[in-house]
Amino acid sequence: MPGPSDIEIVCADEDAFGYATFQSHNQKVVRNRNGIFMTYLKKRLNPEYTAQQWRLMRSVDGGETFSVLFEATDATNPPVLETDEADNIYLARPDFVDRNAYLYRFLASDGYARPHISKIEKGSAGKYCMMYDRARGQLYYFAHNNTFHIVGLDGTVRRSGTIMEKGATACLQYPHLSLDLDGTLHAAWTTNKNDEYLYTDIHYMKSVDGGETWRKMDGTPLDLPIVADYHGAADQINLDDEYDYHTWLSSFMVKAGKLHFVYKYTAPGDAARQHYVRYDLKTGRREIDLWPEFKGETISLNNMDGFFASRASEPGSPLYCILTQDGRIACLRSDDNGETWHDHAVSSRRFGVNEKMNNPYSVGGCREVTEDGWVIGSFTDRIPDPGQTADLTAPGASAPVYFFRFRANLKG
Repeated sequence: MPGPSDIEIVCADEDAFGYATFQSHNQKVVRNRNGIFMTYLKKRLNPEYTAQQWRLMRSVDGGETFSVLFEATDATNPPVLETDEADNIYLARPDFVDRNAYLYRFLASDGYARPHISKIEKGSAGKYCMMYDRARGQLYYFAHNNTFHIVGLDGTVRRSGTIMEKGATACLQYPHLSLDLDGTLHAAWTTNKNDEYLYTDIHYMKSVDGGETWRKMDGTPLDLPIVADYHGAADQINLDDEYDYHTWLSSFMVKAGKLHFVYKYTAPGDAARQHYVRYDLKTGRREIDLWPEFKGETISLNNMDGFFASRASEPGSPLYCILTQDGRIACLRSDDNGETWHDHAVSSRRFGVNEKMNNPYSVGGCREVTEDGWVIGSFTDRIPDPGQTADLTAPGASAPVYFFRFRANLKG
């Protein structure tokens, strides 16, 4: 078997904010017939996070160069992106001041000249994700303030409500969404311990009716609001002894009757665990759990943030998992839906290697392999000022934003 291919790295902005691509639980890079689109935070203009300059970038040369398509300053984190079969761009962001979220529709028919903006009432939260449902003609927006919103492609909010609540130990923190070919919507999340910075546990649920009702993996109905932590009825993904240190879901994806999870348990030294987990959707059985290492022939993935990518419309297509190895962006590929994993690609350059970090920050990307056969993503590097090391987001530190891509195998 040939060795891993190289991952192409392009600097999209040499000097951005340290949390520019925050974080891997949502999608901030997409491609359609009119180019590659990417969002990030350019600057933080005040310490309260109420004036953050964000950008929507576009590349029309496959990611070789990027230009600013739209930018604004708001009380927000970097927006999440979706695109549709008409090449429209859907961008959503929260507003930390008025406590709402906003959907921006950039239409291909007018050349993305101006956004059409609509409000998602009470949708503001620091962590959020979005999913496009082509069959139902709607978007799902799931925020860590426990709310779930269904929005039409015209910007009309069809349904909003509180679907989760804080548990006795922890609360919803990082939400994820994945959509099956049969229309089943899958949700997963990481919790954070109440009143303490500690990512505690990981949970899962599904909806067969477009987010109207929710069930466990085995089909057992869940009563709303669903308790977010292990005191609740949702399926738990992490192991029972993984509570004492950060346990954080990087990504999950549904594919060909299986659920795929990648997560990190950050205990010190040899006690740390990098998990790849696969469940069977028919039986609800945990079929595969690779830990403490998740590796191919030479690549061993190891990081909190990363993502899965595949071709949703092709159940037999390869599955890719992108995290990092020793400061390099790295990818493993499975040609048999997670049964076995092999080296696929790795960057020649290392990032995030300094006294505060040993990996690039916030590695995320597009869940869909592009039509022309690329896996695409973004991340932030963090370079401290030589005179200070305490805060990598402080003035004097630099945070370049990078786009990356590598060739996918179109067949397993």
